[in-house]
Amino acid sequence: METYDVRCPICGELNHNLYLDETDGWMECEHCHQAVQILAYAKTKPIPVYTGRELAEKFLMSTK
Repeated sequence: METYDVRCPICGELNHNLYLDETDGWMECEHCHQAVQILAYAKTKPIPVYTGRELAEKFLMSTK
């Protein structure tokens, strides 16, 4: 399991040996005790954004 050294985006303190893979990028700062998610290590999935026209086309294609 890999550990990371990450700087807190709130106070700027460097936090050492964090297991960000198993926490989905979440950490609690050792200095200011704020819980933050480091998005570079988050496992997110993109959500598609459709216009009304694209949505209508997808709906019509699925009913054929």
